[in-house]
Amino acid sequence: MSEPHGPTPPYARTMEITVAGTGSASLRPERATIHLMAGFEGPEPQAPLVRTTGLVERFSAEVARLKAAVPSPTTWSAVLPIRTRSWRPYSDKGNLTPLVYAAAAQLQVKFRDVSALTRFVEEWAGLEGVTVVRVDWTLTEGTRQEQERRVLARAVEQARDRARVIATAAGAGEVRIVEVADPGLLGGDRSGTLAPSAVAGRAAASAASTAGGAVELSPEDVELSAVVHARFVTAG
Repeated sequence: MSEPHGPTPPYARTMEITVAGTGSASLRPERATIHLMAGFEGPEPQAPLVRTTGLVERFSAEVARLKAAVPSPTTWSAVLPIRTRSWRPYSDKGNLTPLVYAAAAQLQVKFRDVSALTRFVEEWAGLEGVTVVRVDWTLTEGTRQEQERRVLARAVEQARDRARVIATAAGAGEVRIVEVADPGLLGGDRSGTLAPSAVAGRAAASAASTAGGAVELSPEDVELSAVVHARFVTAG
């Protein structure tokens, strides 16, 4: 009589493996949007508004000139409505002082040419009433969509590699993916984690000036990232 077979080895059973995969890319920016604030304040209600209006008109004329250039170094611009306000500041002794009136507008212009952006900042950063708020470095929409697909594919591939390593270490067979999702959306996952999205880098809010007065703009790389959660089963 043959001896009875022993229990099935654990590695012969189907194993479920759940892992996270990440992908990332660091890319040179293709566009830069400069954000400016134009405004004045003073003791009279009309003067700040008149001066701010003149500054906004000057900005609009300069943007129109850049747009008409061939090729144009800009792709888009915006002038938000001028806002006014007034308040009574406190003195050093804690007493209310006379009313101060202010007017200001947010200005934005997007450049495709960094050299033209640098010249623009050199001129406008030195004007009275103008504050350079920040510069946003971005990609074109076409490049962003293409690179996001690649980064997402890398995240899925990394999840597969991690599952294979775990399966091999556990003595299991080849893995097969059965479910993949953004974090928090995998079946049975109730962690409540929101799915992260690709994130664009941002330049420093203020431009640095050299000893000669020139403005240095250092483009920041645009960082894209993706995270996926994936569930695999082994072949047994």
